[in-house]
Amino acid sequence: MQLNFKSDALWCRYLELKYEFTIFCIDYTNKNHSFAAQVGWGSSVVSNLLNTEIEIVDLLGGRSSFTVREYTRVLGHKRTLLFVALSLLSFFAADPSGARNYVPMWVSVLLWPNAFIVYLILYHAGLLAFAAASRKFQWLRLPTALLGLICLIPTVFLCEALVNLVSDSTYPYNVEEQMIFYFLSVQSLETVFFRFIMPGVRQELTSEQASELASRQLIVGGEQVDLDKLLHIEAREHHVHLTFEERTARARARLSDIVAQTDMSDGVQPHRSWWVARDPAIRVERKNGRVFLRLRDNTEVPVARTRVDDVLDWLQSHGFPAE
Repeated sequence: MQLNFKSDALWCRYLELKYEFTIFCIDYTNKNHSFAAQVGWGSSVVSNLLNTEIEIVDLLGGRSSFTVREYTRVLGHKRTLLFVALSLLSFFAADPSGARNYVPMWVSVLLWPNAFIVYLILYHAGLLAFAAASRKFQWLRLPTALLGLICLIPTVFLCEALVNLVSDSTYPYNVEEQMIFYFLSVQSLETVFFRFIMPGVRQELTSEQASELASRQLIVGGEQVDLDKLLHIEAREHHVHLTFEERTARARARLSDIVAQTDMSDGVQPHRSWWVARDPAIRVERKNGRVFLRLRDNTEVPVARTRVDDVLDWLQSHGFPAE
């Protein structure tokens, strides 16, 4: 149906509305792309921090290093959960704050698990902040006593305020007197955790992960491929060329479908036509302003300009390349 405009004014108004609608659509699309880019950038930053190696110094001067991701995995292990449960039970039985005399029993029971959750959230935030700082200052070492004190102070104040509120202000507010006891108790438990619980759990998790990786396979062109023997994949038109430790293969498949089956710890995609498996032998090279990856089989893989920062961050977290 063709519109019949009877006046120039009406026609001009139509063009104005059409122009405004077009501008609105463009702005809306740009904002959505910008938001998606910001979300992707934020996710990449958090992932890099989770995989950054940090070194701590416990109360007795012992040193150990780990990533925040490893620390989180250790906390979810059944041995760690048992240790935490027994520690919380000890605090509840001892009742060092004397809260049971002023609040109902159910409040006293829930107080310690919730205090631990608050402390753990603050502790994780502190580890992530230190991971960000250690990426710039690699000589930094984190004293657990300092981080524990920073996390403990707001936790104790919050819990004491909650008990005081539930008890209708009858609970004696003695935060300063109890802080020394809480600090020494928590640091003693953390020292036991970092020295005796975490090393064994990490070793067990590492063995499980190695066993899992050894048996992992990818589906390429309808065939199963051993991931642990794969070095790199190159996409060429409608086919992919796979390079293994002792052989090469060619299959009709899309690189994006193969990469979708992998995890961040398996490898990295430096270019839309390449995927490279995780390998400490990877080296970074620069030629004529371009960045390349030199692999163990001497293959030279280009790094797209838009992916240089992400690839270097990934290598720092997983491969530790030498430029």
